[in-house]
Amino acid sequence: MRVADLVADSALNIRLAVPGAQGRLNRPIAWCAPTEHMDPTPFLSVNALLLTNGMGLNVRDYRIWDAYVERLMSVPVSGLVFGLGAAHRELPPGLVKACEEHGLPLLELPPEVPFIQVMRHVDQLIAAERYAELRAGWDLADECTRLAAGGHSLAQVLERVATAIQARVAVLDHNGFELLSAGTAGGGTARTTLSLPSGSTLRFKLAIEGITSSLVLQPLLGPVAAVIAMQLSYTLGSRSPLHSREAARFMEALYEARGTPGPALRRYAAEAGFEPDGKWGSVLIGGAGEVAPAKLRTIAWRVRVGLQTEYRTVRFMEEAGLTTVLVQRGEDGTELMEAVGKSFQDAPELSAVVSECANLDELPLVLQLARRRVGEPGLQQAPVADLAGVVQGLPGAGLVAMSGRLLAPLMSDGGTSLRQTLEVYLRHSGNAREACRELFIHRNTLTYRLRKIEELLQVDLNDGEVRATCLLALRIVAAGT
Repeated sequence: MRVADLVADSALNIRLAVPGAQGRLNRPIAWCAPTEHMDPTPFLSVNALLLTNGMGLNVRDYRIWDAYVERLMSVPVSGLVFGLGAAHRELPPGLVKACEEHGLPLLELPPEVPFIQVMRHVDQLIAAERYAELRAGWDLADECTRLAAGGHSLAQVLERVATAIQARVAVLDHNGFELLSAGTAGGGTARTTLSLPSGSTLRFKLAIEGITSSLVLQPLLGPVAAVIAMQLSYTLGSRSPLHSREAARFMEALYEARGTPGPALRRYAAEAGFEPDGKWGSVLIGGAGEVAPAKLRTIAWRVRVGLQTEYRTVRFMEEAGLTTVLVQRGEDGTELMEAVGKSFQDAPELSAVVSECANLDELPLVLQLARRRVGEPGLQQAPVADLAGVVQGLPGAGLVAMSGRLLAPLMSDGGTSLRQTLEVYLRHSGNAREACRELFIHRNTLTYRLRKIEELLQVDLNDGEVRATCLLALRIVAAGT
């Protein structure tokens, strides 16, 4: 209900005597305040519509009118309705001049229209507007509830809210980090921030930017805030069944798996909501040095929320300092690296390793490889394979025994110096200088040890295939123990 609406209503026959300052006619009316006080400001509140017959203001001194209007503008009121007939046959010239000077809208009410008719009319319109606002709020909440129940992501729900209010809407966590957003700010700064209801210690807020209309946000967004909070809790909540119990059991089994996954692992995958025969993507998020746990967890949340907009299945498991996220069934053309990168633009001190594989058989080894890379700062794509991954994928205790038998002669003297020397020498690709530096030995000592290793193993370390076999045997024995 605006002052302009009151003037435009032909039923009241109100005449606009002074339009006031620019934009004043669009000021909302909160309530009607009939009064004949010389100074009614102690009884007024912002955007009250003042109604008076001017019985206590039958004066001609302009200074009195000027002081009267100045007091009203200090509240400020939305407008002044001056009723003719009881004390004044026409608008006092001093009042008209004061309203023009201070920019206060002045409305002339004819004698045949009583104040009670104006008050009833304004109250009915305000009540109708409030009902419409509440109804719009519940309709929006109902629509967003159906979207969430239908499997739509939190980002899609936010997009619907942003469209409804024609502004930018963002979810902020308790540290002020933006988890996700939707819509575009039409201009200006955030008009308001609403707290999202939460039953846990984690507090989130809904920030609205760029409101260009006179929209009242609390009635409209109050009901939908509960829907957003519930979906946010489902998306981020570590106690959600799909995100914790079944997902954690599946991921723990993946980290423990060796060789070909068995039927139990396939069953765990299905129970966690995955397709065992589908393609897989993984994101491991950790710290690269000293990182505040709150920021580490916040970025992990942000990644999970963002991935839900691109992938139909997103599950995670949290450990101390590490979050593992598994995804499946992305939209056509979805690039996992690109999707994750959006969440790491302001967190260069974190470490994230992205990897993908074609089937469940590869997934345990892919996760182990990615886990070894966590700690290197920044966002990186995991390599397809490394030597440790190849060794972990080799089956059977027989191969461990065979490798142990190959290296057994090096332990004949009861020590480990020869085996350590061989491992360091091969790891440095035969670089004698680097091997001596790591072992803290003289080059002559290294030469002596290498000659003795060749004699015990009956091999030639100048042969590239022999070097590869010995290095692989060392890794197999280490993995087997």
